[in-house]
Amino acid sequence: MSAHMIAFGDDGGTPRSDMMTLAPGIGLTQRIVVDQHFRQRDRLGRLLAAISYNPKVIGLGLDEDTAAFLGPDDVIEVVGSGAITIVDPSDLAYSSVDSARRNDPVSLIGLHLHVLIDGGCYNLRTGEARPAPMTGGDSQ
Repeated sequence: MSAHMIAFGDDGGTPRSDMMTLAPGIGLTQRIVVDQHFRQRDRLGRLLAAISYNPKVIGLGLDEDTAAFLGPDDVIEVVGSGAITIVDPSDLAYSSVDSARRNDPVSLIGLHLHVLIDGGCYNLRTGEARPAPMTGGDSQ
């Protein structure tokens, strides 16, 4: 649903140059790049690679059977049995993508990573992640 979607690419946890291809999406938001079937297909590396090429967008990895609802207040709420992974590059201090050759691993320093489950929220304006509210007799 975002302006840029990851169309296809390689799986794996380490970002590498040229490991994914972006394609136009519907364009409901310009602030997020989405990767689907995220944990089930080991797609952290390709989401990180997408962020390395455009560190102005938030990366959102979406597990199967899970939705991320973006409200008018720019807050994403998680619903479903899986999780979403948020990669926030707002404090990215270093990226080697500009000097990486084809298929080289890419170094990224200063990213924020959040994994949110059902009821968790992420505020795109503030970068704040919140867990789901505790219910009943739950305690930590």
